[in-house]
Amino acid sequence: MEEKFDLLAQSRANYFTKGSPVQFVKVELLKGDVTGDIAVCLSFKNISAARLTQLQITFKCKDRSGAVVCQDQFVYEDLNAAHGEVFGADDAVYISSSPIGSVEVELGTARFADGSSVDLTGYPRVRLAPPKKLPAELAAKLCERTHKEGLTVVPQVLDEGWYCACGAFHPREEDGVWCSECGSDRILLQNTLSSLLQGGSSEPVTDDEPTRMVPPVRQEEPTRTVPPISKRPVAAEPLDEEDDDVIVAPPRRAARPAERAQPSRSRYQAREQYEEQYEEQYDQGEEDPRDVIAGRIIRWAPPITAVLCAIIAAVGFLLTL
Repeated sequence: MEEKFDLLAQSRANYFTKGSPVQFVKVELLKGDVTGDIAVCLSFKNISAARLTQLQITFKCKDRSGAVVCQDQFVYEDLNAAHGEVFGADDAVYISSSPIGSVEVELGTARFADGSSVDLTGYPRVRLAPPKKLPAELAAKLCERTHKEGLTVVPQVLDEGWYCACGAFHPREEDGVWCSECGSDRILLQNTLSSLLQGGSSEPVTDDEPTRMVPPVRQEEPTRTVPPISKRPVAAEPLDEEDDDVIVAPPRRAARPAERAQPSRSRYQAREQYEEQYEEQYDQGEEDPRDVIAGRIIRWAPPITAVLCAIIAAVGFLLTL
């Protein structure tokens, strides 16, 4: 009898591979209903214009203690993945009888329908800011308005791309407004959420595109989140253990209030002493030298000015001859 697998846990990639035509999307752990074995399924997305026909990847599975239980390659063959299409969720790359703690994925080689082959190992990984969760009540209203399920994330646009409400991340290289996983339109989704926040109309928003949803987890089975997929540091963007530490250049020592006020008081005191000296010196009936100089300027300025004007006029008259 064919064994059926139910979704046990899933975890989305918390990074994207910048510039790569193929992106790793998420890992899912499925549990067999007969043997209880755990199947590891990986999902990828083709964001290139050409159809993807083959993808080779390397994966490493670890148990809950961090020990490697499987390290191997897997080739997805006979693909016909169009632009934006997600694939791989139906293929198990590893089946384990014991629990899996984490999965590390590395892109290898991609082949396309036009005959081209691309080495994906050189594209750098870029860490993503974690998506923001919607309040439960608002998430329920958004699902009701859009007739979709699993919309639990705030749709937002980042420098690297945009998050859909279903949690899927779309890098700028994908160049589209439709979510490849839930079928939502980014602009329509943001407008619907804005309308809900503003208490807008309760009329449902229609969407003719089909929605692909992850099979729901049975209520009697608790959902366990797979730990974040480990990443190797990339030379283009090294990951430092002290990324959160910000080194600030030491600021210049600020002068104390008394120190800042002291120069002003010194200038005022010097001016007051200067005035007091003149007052003391010329209160005894002596004439202030400043007054003498001013008087001489007033007396001699008019005749000197008249002489200069006469010279200028004479020179001008001689030049006209």
